[in-house]
Amino acid sequence: MFGLLVASVRLVGQYFAISYYIEPAWQVPIESVMDRARNAPCYRGLQPATGNFRQGAPGPALVATLCLLVLIGQSGCATLVRNKTDQTVVSARQLSLRGIHAMQQGQLREAEVFFSRASEICPLDERIRFHYAETLWELGSGQQAVAHMEEAVRLSGGNAELVVRLGDMYLAEGDLQRAALQAESAIQSNRRLAAAWALRGDVLQQMGRDDEALADYHRALSLQAHYPRVQLASAEIYGRQKRHARALATLRTLADGYPSGETPQQVLVLQGVALKELGRYDAAVEILVAAAKQGPPSTEVLVQLAETQWLAGDAANARLTLQTALARTSHEPGTEPLMAQVLTLQRKLAGDVRL
Repeated sequence: MFGLLVASVRLVGQYFAISYYIEPAWQVPIESVMDRARNAPCYRGLQPATGNFRQGAPGPALVATLCLLVLIGQSGCATLVRNKTDQTVVSARQLSLRGIHAMQQGQLREAEVFFSRASEICPLDERIRFHYAETLWELGSGQQAVAHMEEAVRLSGGNAELVVRLGDMYLAEGDLQRAALQAESAIQSNRRLAAAWALRGDVLQQMGRDDEALADYHRALSLQAHYPRVQLASAEIYGRQKRHARALATLRTLADGYPSGETPQQVLVLQGVALKELGRYDAAVEILVAAAKQGPPSTEVLVQLAETQWLAGDAANARLTLQTALARTSHEPGTEPLMAQVLTLQRKLAGDVRL
């Protein structure tokens, strides 16, 4: 028994003696223990010990004893590191969730604070970066938003969906070249991602290459049948190309994707315009009246309705509608492009004997 006690004392003494010669055990990673910590977004990889033994270092027997002690003791130390890492991740995610909730409530400044704090705690989480970028974008801080979205893309390893969102931001900022590069990158990464083809279509449309844009929009719609903004963009190209029947068919397909009575006003207006261009004035009036009833109608909606009413032979209602439109132009910004159409319609109505 006495011999066992002596051996135990010696073992403890050797442990403390050896600890003088090497770096603390907690600095040496063990993969089997640290797997979970390594997978956490906020993990800061522990660096392996690089210190050398000093002169007079213990012999092989002592080193073997050290290794045994390190292996026994490290599981507890690694657990402490893992727990600290896990707590960091939890704190960052809680802040991120509060930021998302604030965004949903329209409290963008509060959301910005939450995401800023979360990204400081956990700078390696691409999801936090993504939400932070979106918040900044909504606040009008375009350059900062782009910078954080670029970082989100980098951290994600080039996630195609994040690449597309970055491309959308470049496009909105007028950087067609960078937007085009993001579109190509996303398509190469995931050819079944409808948003990637839609982004390339948007870029081509802004370059004035409508036929190529349509081809990409069709590819996007083959992957995602109900894609409102792509269907609207396609219909507008058809309209510019005087292919009004194709525009109408596209818009009807889009409208069918909404519950009854919930078709957006813009979709109804474009349907009415397509019907008007096809000479189907009564049907166009019906659609445009329905659009006008969906909330306060814009000046553009009223002008389109007035013109269509006149073409349908209802000059009296056309005049009333036009008067309402003119009353709105004084306090509705962006109506200058409509004034030429308004003046033309006024002349038509003034010379119409049906009044």
